[in-house]
Amino acid sequence: MSAGKIDVHGFEKETLFFKNIASGSKGNCTLIWDSTDLIVIDLGITMKKFRDSIKSLDLAGRSISLFISHEHSDHIGGVPTTSKYVDMDVYMRPALSGSFRRKTYEMDGSLVVGNFEIRAFEIPHDAADPVGFSVLWHNRKISVVSDLGKVTDRVIESIRNSDILAFESNHDVEMLRTGSYPEALKRRILSDHGHLSNEQSAEAISRVATDDMRIILTHLSQENNRPEIALNEVKSYLENRNVRYRSIETADQYTGSSLYTLER
Repeated sequence: MSAGKIDVHGFEKETLFFKNIASGSKGNCTLIWDSTDLIVIDLGITMKKFRDSIKSLDLAGRSISLFISHEHSDHIGGVPTTSKYVDMDVYMRPALSGSFRRKTYEMDGSLVVGNFEIRAFEIPHDAADPVGFSVLWHNRKISVVSDLGKVTDRVIESIRNSDILAFESNHDVEMLRTGSYPEALKRRILSDHGHLSNEQSAEAISRVATDDMRIILTHLSQENNRPEIALNEVKSYLENRNVRYRSIETADQYTGSSLYTLER
């Protein structure tokens, strides 16, 4: 993220904002907010980067609620320090543990924070109780899903009718198979509890895309993928099947995604 402020002024009070600020194996964090509350999904970044993002997006004064998808360090690494110095409620599955303040949420249930309803749903990954999230705000819906080895019917049903879909597109299969990773790591990534390939991501998106959906491809491997490759594979798959959508982009490891706004 650039050092300068991003202008989020000039919008109506009843506006929903979305921005991924980091995406990849070095750290993940997504921000969703309105005029009173900030929902944070995963915090695998440093406290400095988080605070700098809050400042540049002019988010001071909002109540902060952090939801953790699973315990891998690129999703939870910044939580112990940040939650100590930044006032926030931390929500995670009961199976996760830590020395920081935390609350738990129920699988397949929902939790209301201000104008938001946060729903967690099970995903297949090699972690303790990993989940994806759908965040509902009035008549709007944002879904954030990464770190899954396959796309289940439960995932598809959970992400339907999303206005914004942030969805994993981790690797190009050929790049992974011919790359430098140890064979055991390749097998893990390709397994049903690993990560989604570009083609798997495209197939899932094709089942839920709508004319007005904004799509963000996330958790791209820096070793086994490239933004242009992921975009080409996913867009080609969708176009060959006449699947329509509003926009598509990739989220960067260091700068994240574009800033999105949705009106009530």
